[in-house]
Amino acid sequence: MARPAVDLSQVKVVPKNVPDKSATDRPLLILSVVIASVAIAVACTHLFVTSPIDPVVFRLPPPIPFEDELSPNKRLEKAELLLEDQIYGPESIAVNQKTGMVYTGLKTGLICEIDLNKKMKILRAVRLTSLEGCDGSYHSMTKCGRPLGMRLHPLTGELYVLDAYLGLFSINWETEKVRQYFAGGAAITNDDSAIPTRYLNDFDFLPDGNLVISESSTKFDDRDFIYDLLEHRPNGRILAYNPETEELKVLKDDLYFPNGIEAIRGKVFIAEMGNARILRLSPSSGNLSVFVDNLPGYPDNIRRASDGSFWVPIAAIRSEADNWLAARPSLRSLMTKLLSPQMVHVVAEWMANKYGLVLKVDSGTGKIIESLHDPTGRVSDVSTAIEDGHGNLLMGSDANYYLARLRL
Repeated sequence: MARPAVDLSQVKVVPKNVPDKSATDRPLLILSVVIASVAIAVACTHLFVTSPIDPVVFRLPPPIPFEDELSPNKRLEKAELLLEDQIYGPESIAVNQKTGMVYTGLKTGLICEIDLNKKMKILRAVRLTSLEGCDGSYHSMTKCGRPLGMRLHPLTGELYVLDAYLGLFSINWETEKVRQYFAGGAAITNDDSAIPTRYLNDFDFLPDGNLVISESSTKFDDRDFIYDLLEHRPNGRILAYNPETEELKVLKDDLYFPNGIEAIRGKVFIAEMGNARILRLSPSSGNLSVFVDNLPGYPDNIRRASDGSFWVPIAAIRSEADNWLAARPSLRSLMTKLLSPQMVHVVAEWMANKYGLVLKVDSGTGKIIESLHDPTGRVSDVSTAIEDGHGNLLMGSDANYYLARLRL
């Protein structure tokens, strides 16, 4: 059977070892189309998608240099890791120095009683809700809660827990009774126009029995904390709560992500994470002053040391990348348009330096008197450092899967 004639003008003759130009152009064409598509998508997103943040330009002063009491060392590297892969996100720690029991709250919403002596295990756990599916994921937090600040009451010994979403509770471990003092979203009693609570973080007891509370943000909640730090606006405040009258008042507002809080000798020390510094507040007068400025990283839960000073865990070290982003609010806004909150957090983690650091600060002068370093980052992201009464420093973290213990 005769074959149809072939139009030779339509045939490309390609000599041996000479690449077909159309073949080499094809990947370049595809790449160009992809780049153009991404550029168009980014442009459209920037124009038509609203960012959850309203960022501003800022630049923090240079941090205190790593010298003298801040000179790098390897002391934190010697910490042992406890209950590794058995707990997730032990953000805050309370220690009963009479019984030796340790208490911490996890990202899964559990509040655990832990024996770190010979048994080294979780003895009991309490959940503040009866809901299921509490796995510590982004979508479970709002319903399951996130226990953050916790303290043992100085008189009753009951464990008080401040949950970022669910409010303030006390737990009697002998009777296993749980009491709620106020819920998340509680109204401010001394100001009808004040925003209800949104992101409760840490607290301490004042000598008169009242509680002083840090609220990191009135705009974002705990799972979106990275948004507040990227926005860098004074969305945080300090509250006072009277358990007898149930009054919840604003002591001081317009703060940049107030985090850990500690009351010592009538003064309240506040870790203002957004500005990498420690503030000092007088509850009676309302006077606020900078106590320690230009820290080398972002401070978290402050806890008193046995000698009257206090420990300041540095959750993350400052870097040049921080300054670069701080000067570019449009880029920060675009990031939150293009990426989910989870991905924004991943990017922030990727940019952060993995360096462990805990400071000890004189509560009278504000002078750094000691520092513990882990340049390897094995023990890093420390959110709490508290003495256990037996010569050890216990450390927790919002992100890690263990408790760390260092012999002092």
